[in-house]
Amino acid sequence: MTFEGDDPLDEVRALIDQVQLESVEFHEVSARRFDSGSDGEDGEISIEVQIREGSGGFGVRLIATAEVAIGEAVVSVAGEYSMTEGADPSSRTIKQFVNEVAVMTVLPYLREGMTTITAKVFGKALYIPMIPRGDIAVELDDEDAVRGDAQV
Repeated sequence: MTFEGDDPLDEVRALIDQVQLESVEFHEVSARRFDSGSDGEDGEISIEVQIREGSGGFGVRLIATAEVAIGEAVVSVAGEYSMTEGADPSSRTIKQFVNEVAVMTVLPYLREGMTTITAKVFGKALYIPMIPRGDIAVELDDEDAVRGDAQV
């Protein structure tokens, strides 16, 4: 893929036409209520983003971990993307796509999973707050995933 232009998102826009969301799948949905935990919602939710890159596509996985007074919960959701034949984006372009598009595609599933499992186990739902685009992201110049943290 060859790109020209000054807008750093031109590569992402070009990649959008060459990828297809194949699936969104839950990998883990679990919660544990503490016997002695209070019903308070004080605590923290952390969200980790992971990327898998392959020759025919790539994937993004969001893992939310909630640690609150009443218990703990983990939800993991992955989105899998295929690429058209001949597409060869750089690792940086894939990371930009993940930050700008894929995270926001998978995030509603993560929020729903956390809300549903905590309502069943804790007796009331724990909501992941609305998170602005860019607050959960991978570093463009780093191969490792980073965490975005949201407070409950």
